[in-house]
Amino acid sequence: QESIRVPLIIHDPRMADSVKGTTNDEFTLNIDLAPTILRAAGIPAPDKMHGRDMSELYLSPDRTDWRKEFFYEHPVINTKRYVPASEALVRKDYKYMYWPDYKYEQLFDLKVDPGEINDLFQSTNPEHKQQLDYMRERFNELKHLVKSDEVVTL
Repeated sequence: QESIRVPLIIHDPRMADSVKGTTNDEFTLNIDLAPTILRAAGIPAPDKMHGRDMSELYLSPDRTDWRKEFFYEHPVINTKRYVPASEALVRKDYKYMYWPDYKYEQLFDLKVDPGEINDLFQSTNPEHKQQLDYMRERFNELKHLVKSDEVVTL
């Protein structure tokens, strides 16, 4: 997770004093920057723009309908032996990884194993098998949506 977790500091004059200097561990993505900046400038984001306005998190801090998961894909860098392509569904509790060049899957329990050392893909634990089935199905749903022309807001 370290390669996709990047700190972000936001200074917004609309922010209440009670929120200034606080931290937030909600899932925000680089695609959220443009809608956030546009709203702060008073410009509506285009309908098909990916991402969400992050100011919702600090202007309405009691909000509970923020993103609970996200799909990501990372292309091959240089050659697949250097940095192979990867795709994933990430939630706070579990992460499902797929390596398309190798047709290889992984499942990690991020609550117990935040360093992603113990791959649960081969686990015989019924809870892990159920979680794998759910994560794989949801991964495929989101991958299909991202590749479609549909407007996707998570």
